Amino acid sequence: MNPKPEGAGARACWFVGATYGGTDDQTPRFLQEGIWGNGYQDKYLDAVKSIQVGDRIAIKSSYTRKHDLPFDNRGQTVSVMAIKAIGTVKENLGDGRTLKVDWKPFDPPREWYFYTNRSTVWRVLPGDWTTDALIGFTFEEKAQDINRFRNAPYWRERFGDSAVDKRRFNWTRFYEAVADKLLTFRNRRDELIAGIHVIASKVDGLSNLQDQFADGSSGPLKDICPFTAMGIFNRGITDANRKAIASELASLLGVSEPVPDSFEGIPILNNQKSWFFGFDNKRQPDDIDTLWEAFAQAIAFAESDDAEARSAFVSAYDNATQRYGVGWNLTMGLYWIRPWNFPTLDGQSQRYISKKLNIQVGMNGPKGRCNATDYLAVLDTLEARFQEDAYPVHSFPELSLAAWLFKDSGTSAHPNATDPDSQDDEADATPEAEVTAAPIEPYSVDDILTDGCFIAREKLEKILERLRTKKNLILQGPPGTGKT
Repeated sequence: MNPKPEGAGARACWFVGATYGGTDDQTPRFLQEGIWGNGYQDKYLDAVKSIQVGDRIAIKSSYTRKHDLPFDNRGQTVSVMAIKAIGTVKENLGDGRTLKVDWKPFDPPREWYFYTNRSTVWRVLPGDWTTDALIGFTFEEKAQDINRFRNAPYWRERFGDSAVDKRRFNWTRFYEAVADKLLTFRNRRDELIAGIHVIASKVDGLSNLQDQFADGSSGPLKDICPFTAMGIFNRGITDANRKAIASELASLLGVSEPVPDSFEGIPILNNQKSWFFGFDNKRQPDDIDTLWEAFAQAIAFAESDDAEARSAFVSAYDNATQRYGVGWNLTMGLYWIRPWNFPTLDGQSQRYISKKLNIQVGMNGPKGRCNATDYLAVLDTLEARFQEDAYPVHSFPELSLAAWLFKDSGTSAHPNATDPDSQDDEADATPEAEVTAAPIEPYSVDDILTDGCFIAREKLEKILERLRTKKNLILQGPPGTGKT
């Protein structure tokens, strides 16, 4: 087989899956029969019909990994794509289902990192350094320049060469670890809620654990969803109390990751509305179960190449948003549990996404909020744009932080301002959590001087005043003189 057909340099290449609908891996059959088959009756038909004779094609499998990687991943989850076989399309039957292919298998499969895609049919065009590198790796067996990908904008916060103390969002590892351990308590919720009540008795700032029952009585909360459990340290309380509660919860769950030193880029809940479900006298018997299902499916979707995982997430998300007390706060919870995989659509982030990034958030779900399809449309668009060098932000944590800093006519100057959409809840009598932005510790002139800036205080104050009035500064000078 000619690995690079004539004229292939300017043509699309195709990366296709061989497992779908929960069936076994079809790769051996495809190789034996010299075909590739689309296993879906109603998906990817037009894409498959567009594949031309002579196009290069590869069978791939995408997944995530934390261990046994050929580079230091610092405990972060890495996207991996195994190339199982490559080939050239010999015939397209035109039915959107079947191609005849001259295959060359790889045994073992060759692994590619970072720039991956979970779609069963992925059309890759040459012309960008990322796609050129992927095509060269796959069809010409060139080595991947892992260092370049590690330090590209989309991945450098997690995997780049910057000094540890310069990296932001170190909190993400703790949050993901908490989510992983919480999932193990899905069928041990009595143990979980009992432990949270113990934490409340030991730490200030956690007093909202009283339920109201159908007989008019009130008493300690007897059940809890995982998002509300994470919300106990993601509310409008002091950082000291947040750290204390987070530490106690980590001990209860068995989390070994250290509690974060800071919480930059994390949206938080209003103290008075920090549950993701209603009181016992308001909620349905399966409301909390539904939230656990959404939680579990979100983690599975973040870590799986299976198209069925996406479908299961859509179903679980839409089911959860039908429940009393669930609205935009669900997107915040998804961001907490997998901050590199899911965007938060709190009020600040929505304004930033729509007004700064010019991406519209669909509102086809309950009460004029987004449904799962709307949410995933935003997610997919952002993930694609994050990989552009010139894009304003390159990850969901960076977007959340930028959204907090973003100011326009619709943004409150107070970091704990109530989400304006919460007024809708008064009419609906829905106790949705009011969304607030995460505070960032102030950085004063004294802090600048303490950190070693060589500029005199008087000159610094003049520069800062000019920045406030002119909104623009040009700083020049050799490296290491304090411009940053």
